[in-house]
Amino acid sequence: MEPKSSSDILETFQRKVKALEQIRKKQERLFSSGQIGRRDIEEVYAEIFLNAVASFEGLIEELFIGLLPGKVTSMHQNVNVRIKIKSERLARDVVLRGRKFFNWLPYENTKKIAKIFFTGGRPLILITDAGETHIDKCLTIRHAIAHKSRHAASKFKQEVLAGLSLMPRDKRPKSFLRAQFSANPPTIYYEQLVGELFKIASKLC
Repeated sequence: MEPKSSSDILETFQRKVKALEQIRKKQERLFSSGQIGRRDIEEVYAEIFLNAVASFEGLIEELFIGLLPGKVTSMHQNVNVRIKIKSERLARDVVLRGRKFFNWLPYENTKKIAKIFFTGGRPLILITDAGETHIDKCLTIRHAIAHKSRHAASKFKQEVLAGLSLMPRDKRPKSFLRAQFSANPPTIYYEQLVGELFKIASKLC
């Protein structure tokens, strides 16, 4: 079987993002027509955002595990595996080391093991500091939505809301996703957050 290109992995992620965007727009239309309430649409935003971040994390895993045995080829030059592994199954076993899953996020986790398995950590270290900060910001929002703990809420306030001028309601994680990020062009935070994730994924793939 011919190796898959890293661009194929990116295309899969792009299709997922587009599918989530279709869901978002449909729900906004329902909200505008009064068919669903504010709480309903905020729950939808929470779910699609969690899905988008999980899909991004899945992209990292598929790229990493696929590159090790050569089942995936990178679009970048100078990508070399330091440890030869014969199959994706073995690659997964080596990376997981007996665990059920590996936490690719925060992104520092990915960078650390990328430097072990790939020369110079490429292509997993090609993300800028700003990109890594953005990924971790998305992770903070995900935790604030999913865990609802005091620690998650405090981190969300410190790392996401700090310096922003928002209405009181928009300072809650689920409401924040629908808050206005930019007036020109009209953009909400969900669009900005997921749009940046796609740009970062493009750099990786």
